[in-house]
Amino acid sequence: MKLHTMYRTKLTSTLSFLYLLLFSATATADTQFLSVSVKPLSSILIESKQSSPATVVSLNTSVISAEITGRAIKIYAETGDIVSAEQKLVALDCRSYDLAKKQAEASLKVSKAQLNLAKKQLRRNQQLLSKGTIPRELFENSQAAQQTSLADIEFKKAQIETAKLAIDRCTILAPFAAQITDRMVQQGQLLMPSSPLFELIQSNKLEIKTNLSPTEAANLKALPLIEFVTAAGRYKATVRSVIQRVDETTRTQEVRLSLAEDIEIPAGLSGRMEWSNNKQQIPPEYILRNNANLGVMIADNSEEGTAKAKFKVLTNAIEGQPAITDLPQNTLILDKNRYRVTDGELISIQKE
Repeated sequence: MKLHTMYRTKLTSTLSFLYLLLFSATATADTQFLSVSVKPLSSILIESKQSSPATVVSLNTSVISAEITGRAIKIYAETGDIVSAEQKLVALDCRSYDLAKKQAEASLKVSKAQLNLAKKQLRRNQQLLSKGTIPRELFENSQAAQQTSLADIEFKKAQIETAKLAIDRCTILAPFAAQITDRMVQQGQLLMPSSPLFELIQSNKLEIKTNLSPTEAANLKALPLIEFVTAAGRYKATVRSVIQRVDETTRTQEVRLSLAEDIEIPAGLSGRMEWSNNKQQIPPEYILRNNANLGVMIADNSEEGTAKAKFKVLTNAIEGQPAITDLPQNTLILDKNRYRVTDGELISIQKE
């Protein structure tokens, strides 16, 4: 009986020890949560930027041509020169047109003399007709002669104006302030109408041309900041016009944007249009995949250094790209060990 009592006492002691050991291990396991670091959502958000290829275009790129036949006797500009509006570019030999003008002026004087004679004959024949001394046919002929003289005078005046216009065209002027990109005319060259002389590009009237989807084009005007970005710098731009035609191949619309007048960049320069839609996004490195969903892992119900990991789905997220979110700015986003945490797991938040 005594032996049996001693055996029972030892068994009870052993069980008590094992129970304490198990309880201690369980308590330790319960308190050793996965340690993570967190960041407020407001500290990781990035500005949402979009971009598209764009090109600088000049509003006026013209090939200046001769309008009359003539020999180039003086060239006033060369390739690369900056010329102002109405500046002389080429002078043609204008002697034949000067002579044509003088001939037309002399013919006009003859026509005016004939008109004076026709008027006198008409008055005389009118008096004779009233007396019945001449047939009416002779009177009508004098009327026709006067009308013919009047028409001939108008014709001679038109010849004079034509000669004056040709003389004006003997001097070719720049139609606008521009830079000469190519000189085709040669000294002494006999030019015909439409002979190319110079190629001009208006360097102070530039625009940006880009192609956007109809949705992007419609929203672009309301944005506060649009920039044309090149290796040389960033230039503020404003939307001037959206072409109301959707390209059948690319399904895009052409958008024209204006630059500040004091900006000097070459036409034909390629770059990118960049703009922000005023929406902030979560960087792609914080976006995780949970089964078929993409989202972020947050610390929910944070209290005294512990919290519960919770996966928040980002509906419109695309893998590898920033995503727009409507989560509160103070939401705690898991940073360190975020890839090791599972949804619903208790976590320990590291102190900064």
